Amino acid sequence: MFGRHAAFRSYETPDHTEALVWYGEFRSEEESKLATELSLKEHRITGTEHVKDLNGRVIGDRIVAAPKEEKKAFMVIRKNGLNYWIIQSISLAVAMQVDALIETPPLAAFAENSSSCDRSSELLSKQQRLSEEEPKRVHQVRGMVAIVINADGDVVGAKAISASRSRDGNEAGLSSAEAVDVLLSQARSMKFKSRPGCGDFRYAVSF
Repeated sequence: MFGRHAAFRSYETPDHTEALVWYGEFRSEEESKLATELSLKEHRITGTEHVKDLNGRVIGDRIVAAPKEEKKAFMVIRKNGLNYWIIQSISLAVAMQVDALIETPPLAAFAENSSSCDRSSELLSKQQRLSEEEPKRVHQVRGMVAIVINADGDVVGAKAISASRSRDGNEAGLSSAEAVDVLLSQARSMKFKSRPGCGDFRYAVSF
């Protein structure tokens, strides 16, 4: 997770080759450089180039990288100012196909023309009602959850991407399954700003 917010979307070809895209907005140029270095830690760069519009104006940058280990995903990183797209797929051809779907407007126009449906949702509140033991359980669990937010701002789907117990110990005696349940409970209780007329929005949250 990098920047002010991040979300992801998955694509699949007819032969079931998948591609995963993380996208969001960095907080600063420094974070952009650090995040790029971290993302490419297990890859080697095979190509870099400027992305241009039909008039030949530079509107962003593209980095293509191959995995250092076999059977790992290729990576394509697109950056437009502080906005980014990180594409991963076991097939470089599929990753480049997804890259071709990205339409980035001129930098100066990005903030003005972005649709509210294309931006990460604004968190309004966490509505969970914690039992006497729940705060201890929540404190001891860390992880990431993929959620689906509907137009009303309600979480209508949740799936744990990762879950781990705190390094401070496991005083609550949580099992791995219980740790996942705690994360999912927190995620489902979240309330986001409504987006009238928009479709479901997929988002990833860290706890």
